[in-house]
Amino acid sequence: MDDAGFGFEEFSVEMGDYEVRQTGMFDRLWKIGTGGSICGLVLEHDGTVYFGSCNYNVYAVDARTGRLLWKFRTKERVINSSPVFWGGRIYVGSFDYNMYCLDAKGGKLIWKYKTEGEISSTPCLDRGKVFFGSKDRNLYCLDAVKGSLLWKFGTSEQILGTPAVHDGRLFIGSFDRNFYCMDATSGRLLWKFGTQGEVMGLTPPPVAGGAVYFASFDNFLYALDEKSGRMLWKVRTGMYGSSSSPVFHEGCLYHTPRDGTLLKMTPDGEIVWKFTKNEMLGYPLMHGGRIYVGCEDQNLYCISLDGRELWKFRTEGAILLRSAASGGRIFIPSWDCNLYAVDLGTRAVLWKFTCEGSPSYLPPANELFEVSVKLTGEGTEEETRGRYDMGNLEEGQEGGAFYKSRITYQVSTQYREKGKYQSSDDDDL
Repeated sequence: MDDAGFGFEEFSVEMGDYEVRQTGMFDRLWKIGTGGSICGLVLEHDGTVYFGSCNYNVYAVDARTGRLLWKFRTKERVINSSPVFWGGRIYVGSFDYNMYCLDAKGGKLIWKYKTEGEISSTPCLDRGKVFFGSKDRNLYCLDAVKGSLLWKFGTSEQILGTPAVHDGRLFIGSFDRNFYCMDATSGRLLWKFGTQGEVMGLTPPPVAGGAVYFASFDNFLYALDEKSGRMLWKVRTGMYGSSSSPVFHEGCLYHTPRDGTLLKMTPDGEIVWKFTKNEMLGYPLMHGGRIYVGCEDQNLYCISLDGRELWKFRTEGAILLRSAASGGRIFIPSWDCNLYAVDLGTRAVLWKFTCEGSPSYLPPANELFEVSVKLTGEGTEEETRGRYDMGNLEEGQEGGAFYKSRITYQVSTQYREKGKYQSSDDDDL
């Protein structure tokens, strides 16, 4: 059977016959290999760019020249947990189970705190406390200066996302399918809201206008009352889940579900426009009246606030996470092991910093999703499995590749009338 499809050109199917289902818990992070690829948000602070890498290192680079200022080696990969600056210190987590506190100027270790699981959560700093989740299913609150435990809150599944603190309340999602609100001082549960999918939220959930916004792998974007947890609305935003929270900017939400789409939405959940590419998009950066978003197609896109593509910058690797911008330049982390500094006016490369190691292994973006197709006819039911390019579906068809993503997904086909549509390879699948 052709790996790109299995004879869909021979017949037409109403999109109501398609069903997309998730076949297991999201685990792409744990399959990422070692190497020099950059898999985290970039932080620029006071002329220094901070970021982590799959080669176990945290780097500090001069934002003007690209010169290495220091690097700190952990004992495992630094994936998704991104450096945060507070009080002259850098806080970042590692897959070696530790949350690190480093001196921002020299990279010297000040303290580390070990959990019982990998940390992909970006820490949140608020009022002298550092909050973060761990794969050991706990949310931790530490004293930001001493590194001592103040409290921890347990859920029934791993916590990979980034918390947010607003008006003394802490908001965080868990893979147990719940979104939690806690008292940030004591860790006491105030309320929780259940969804039908894992809640990841690798970027902090925004809180604005009395509402907190987050997404789930059940394919919905939610708005809840921040004080009571009552649902205000939910909107379906694709079929392949969401690993990040939306960005709230100038009264609107900007959200990238895992189907190659950037959505602009009103605070009431109405879609204003959608920007679509053929691969999964990263997390948007709002800067200078423009939107900058990376993509697995190796490009960084510059988009106007009305959804028009203005220009793009190509690297040699996927751009999975958010860039940083300052002083007329943007700092782009790429899976090709390079951090690029690009002039926002001329789009010229000012410098690039190369991390040690070759590009890391990167699993398929949506390998846990299966498309089922059921066709009605005469005969006995037969089932086959294959691969299908979702970009072949027409944009706007309900239940299909609504945003015309061309990522390949596993397909399970159930049909009658054995013979015409059955490949000779079907019995081997």
